[in-house]
Amino acid sequence: MATKFSNDFGHDCPTVRLDDVLRISTKSMKPQDHAGEIWEHYSIPAFDESHCPVLELANDIKSNKYVVDRNSILISKLNPSIKRFWLPECRAEYSMCSTEFIVYKPLKPENKSFYAAAISSDAFQNYLLAHVTGSTGSRQRTQPKSTLNYPMPNPSEKDIRDFCSFADPIYDKIEAVEHESATLKHIREALLPKLMSGEIDVSRVEV
Repeated sequence: MATKFSNDFGHDCPTVRLDDVLRISTKSMKPQDHAGEIWEHYSIPAFDESHCPVLELANDIKSNKYVVDRNSILISKLNPSIKRFWLPECRAEYSMCSTEFIVYKPLKPENKSFYAAAISSDAFQNYLLAHVTGSTGSRQRTQPKSTLNYPMPNPSEKDIRDFCSFADPIYDKIEAVEHESATLKHIREALLPKLMSGEIDVSRVEV
């Protein structure tokens, strides 16, 4: 994906400012106003541990979160030397992300895969690294507003559609595999204690 994007839309490709094609969403919700709701939470720890969101009661979440949907593209503004790029699945009724993410939304949702590839590219990560604030160490951040000037590749609409035709099935496959992996992980976590305690007996199961 990254190789095809960089090859097809390299230095010779015309560009526009990022904010001509994407907007930054800062719509947020207060957990304390939604007691009893289950939120699908896209957090930095969840990304680092398994690249899977966690389902949490809003009561257990301590700070405001950004609202995300399937049109969202997430990139971490915290320590951009570590690439944290996420396309939310939004399988729950309420989906939120940490405010340590920048939430981009394409002005043309049908072109999401093109802009997702641009946001996940090395060129964009290098731009984030060039616009960090804070001392060296573990708490550097990129200011979201500084990304609005990023020179976003801007080929013809046909080239964008052609790339999306290539990329859409790949992103869909990645999502399906990650969802299956998360499901298997939850099943394993539920069954393993029962196996270890003897509550479930598999001695007579034939392999």
